[in-house]
Amino acid sequence: MKLTYKILWIDNDDSIYQNHQDDIYEHLEDLGFEPQIEILQDFQSFQDADLDLKSYDLFILDYKLKNGENGNQIVQEIREEHSIYTEIIFYSGVPDEARQQIFDDRLNGVYITSRKYDEFEDDVLGIIDVTIKKVQDVNNLRGLIMAEVAELDRIKKRIIKKFTSQVDDSFKLYIKDNVFAQLKGFFDEFDWVKKEDDSYKVINLNNLAEHFIFDSAKKAKTVYKIKRKIPACSSNEYIFQEYKKNIIDKRNVLAHQEEETRDDGIKILKYPNGKDLEFTPEHCIQIRKDIKRYKKLLEEINSKIEEI
Repeated sequence: MKLTYKILWIDNDDSIYQNHQDDIYEHLEDLGFEPQIEILQDFQSFQDADLDLKSYDLFILDYKLKNGENGNQIVQEIREEHSIYTEIIFYSGVPDEARQQIFDDRLNGVYITSRKYDEFEDDVLGIIDVTIKKVQDVNNLRGLIMAEVAELDRIKKRIIKKFTSQVDDSFKLYIKDNVFAQLKGFFDEFDWVKKEDDSYKVINLNNLAEHFIFDSAKKAKTVYKIKRKIPACSSNEYIFQEYKKNIIDKRNVLAHQEEETRDDGIKILKYPNGKDLEFTPEHCIQIRKDIKRYKKLLEEINSKIEEI
């Protein structure tokens, strides 16, 4: 599972897309995803486009395209030429004709719906839900949060490196006494950290940011300190303890704990303190939303450093 939900929509008349795009975007955002919808007009534009068909989560096609073309040509291309079995929605003003065409062509895994407003929207949103449920398990969530936390760490690293030119002695002392409080002898081991009169006058944050021991939590704590030093970020809601609770602690549980099933049937993973991390559809949505929220907050901090 990934944070983006990609749809390829093919129709030479964009009126249906225009009528439904807001509701589809809102539905996917409510589920914690970042919607990406690409629009093509006909079979030729489909063939000419350099598409990674495996990257899409859903295909939506009109049965009747321009110049007398039928969308089933595209369905055949997706299924037979590329062996892609992602869900396809086929819509038509004559759904029975479209259904018969799909049957005659022996094409599997194609949903047929009407162009009627309510029927079309109910079917599309319902099928989106089905596609998500198919991949919403613990292993997929592990992959999602591991990949996204790595991306959040890359943003934090950029923030830390950009702030290097503004680092003063008090900030260096904060790094030593707070970020690395449990590793008091750590700095003495490296020649890029120099000790003078029991204080650390030289800390190369560029080198420190690349070191494996400067882990996700330490980067998060450092960025929080940086944020508080930037006046333009006074309204930014990034707070280290909340980030640790909502992102890092959950990442650690998903990375290291085995899935269990409680007596009430809910799947869980255990925190070190014995509390349960419940694996429910609602919690999956919340994790995706939290990742999106913190990515936005970190990108804002990164941009404010650029403005200084």
